[in-house]
Amino acid sequence: MSPRRLLFQSGLFSIVLHLALLGMLVLSFDFVSRPLLPAPATEKEVVKAVTVDNAQVQQELQKIRDAENEKLKKQQALEKKLKDLENQAASVEKQRKAEEQRLAETKRKQEQEKKQREAEQKKLAQLKQEQQELEKKRQLEDQKRKAEEAERKRREEAAAAEKKRKEEEQQRAEEERKRKAAEEARKKQLAEEQRQREAAQARQDQALLQNIALKIKQSVEGNFNKSGLPPGLECELTVRTVPGGEVVSVSVSKSSGNDIFDRRAIAAVEKASPLPLPEDAATFNRLQLRQFAFLFRP
Repeated sequence: MSPRRLLFQSGLFSIVLHLALLGMLVLSFDFVSRPLLPAPATEKEVVKAVTVDNAQVQQELQKIRDAENEKLKKQQALEKKLKDLENQAASVEKQRKAEEQRLAETKRKQEQEKKQREAEQKKLAQLKQEQQELEKKRQLEDQKRKAEEAERKRREEAAAAEKKRKEEEQQRAEEERKRKAAEEARKKQLAEEQRQREAAQARQDQALLQNIALKIKQSVEGNFNKSGLPPGLECELTVRTVPGGEVVSVSVSKSSGNDIFDRRAIAAVEKASPLPLPEDAATFNRLQLRQFAFLFRP
């Protein structure tokens, strides 16, 4: 049952209930409005009533009339309200019937629309099935085309990669050849520069050694005692020194044949200490002066 119909039924029930209550109220007013008949008065009461003030009687009568008028007005108002409620109930009933008719028409249209929707849904389902079949066929064709395209692309990429790999190998080989050639040329250049430096150093060292040898010879000869010795004697001495020229030891490696000459030669070397040798340890070691052979020929 629709909410609108429930609303109409609730309104109709409320109106009927009000009508029933009003009817009961009207009956109660009719019952109350009828005055009760007074009991027959006795002769003594009649005599006493005559003596009652006339004004008081009039006042009581007026109260009764006012009460009756008030009851009448209320009864008229209730009757009017009852009439209005009856009219309202009739209007509600009319509306209810119209609503029922409208609902019946709506239901008929809904059933008709339902049948139409079912027919359309059936048609849509058929169209959807056909569309799905077409889509499935299209997807299969698309997958086949994509697979062929992917295979073609893979072959092209593989060929391009192989070509690139070969080109890179050739380029690396060429770069390696150039690098080796450059390295070889650099080594040759460094070797030549080193040879030139060594040759220059050797020339410098040779000149330095000659100068050192001359100074050592002069220093030793200055400390040698030649008196009493025959001329033309010579001996070879092994001299051990430290940087700065300090003589550590002196020994004869090749005798002159004259012991006095040999001993005086050793003494002259020892007296000449420190010999005029480089104090720089690197130069001292490079010239191999830690132990050297000294040919003494005064």
